[in-house]
Amino acid sequence: MKIDDPVPFTLTERGELLAKRLRIEELEHILRHFDRASMHLLHYVNGIDGMPNADEWQLVKEQIDDMVDPYGPRHPYR
Repeated sequence: MKIDDPVPFTLTERGELLAKRLRIEELEHILRHFDRASMHLLHYVNGIDGMPNADEWQLVKEQIDDMVDPYGPRHPYR
């Protein structure tokens, strides 16, 4: 075996489970962020009396942009 040859790698069952656990924790974190942001938006919108003015619409748009990007639910670390 030479130094530049690739090292054979097989994912162990324990490693695979750890990777899946980390992915699940990341998804739970994203969902908590999404849930918190959507509740803030809901409370804000419920507090608007009548039709929103331009400033209120802008704040609603900013809150939605905080939750969603063009690819779906926004990752809280971006």
